[in-house]
Amino acid sequence: MRAHWQKWGDGFAKLSQREKWLLTLCLVVVMVIGMFTLLLEPALNTNQSLKQQIATTKQNNQRLDKQISALTAKLKKDPDQDINIEYKRLLTESQSLSELLAKVIEDLISPSQMAKLLEDVLAGTKGLHLVSLESMRAEPIVSGHASENYAGYYLHPVRLELTGNYFAILQYLETLESLPVNYYWRSFYYQVDAYPKARLVLEVYTLGTRQEFIGG
Repeated sequence: MRAHWQKWGDGFAKLSQREKWLLTLCLVVVMVIGMFTLLLEPALNTNQSLKQQIATTKQNNQRLDKQISALTAKLKKDPDQDINIEYKRLLTESQSLSELLAKVIEDLISPSQMAKLLEDVLAGTKGLHLVSLESMRAEPIVSGHASENYAGYYLHPVRLELTGNYFAILQYLETLESLPVNYYWRSFYYQVDAYPKARLVLEVYTLGTRQEFIGG
């Protein structure tokens, strides 16, 4: 093993300064990608599971909305006891799904606290410069006709852009992940502009029952 290291060291010493610099840069990039993968993959997996739960709930809500609409049309034409029973069952199921969604929202950080949380963690992390912090416009959790029956639930995204060195950004992300609050990761973009300075663009979101724009 020592001979291999000696051989590798001799080969590296024979390289030009430019080749040494390029090889070192490649090693740094590989280390950065590896560390980000190890740190963020568990969080992204958890976030994907939560997103799947929300998507399933939305699909069930939309399916029930179509069934209720169809049954409503039938009731207007030819009322029937069996249809009435099915109609009430679907309404009960719809209410249960709405209560489940309300429970998910209850466990999440409020939209008004989301931007302040990102800013507070940023203020406690040295070596970072805030480029922008924007609370984006709320989006209905469902769209179209289904939103009439499930109105009042909205996505509240927040977009953060900052610059700093890799370790400062890593510390910022680790601090966010360790906080005892719940929210969803929407997108993540990391780029090295001029080593060691890098740029992070992060979008997270929470859910709320009000559509008002939360400024930030």
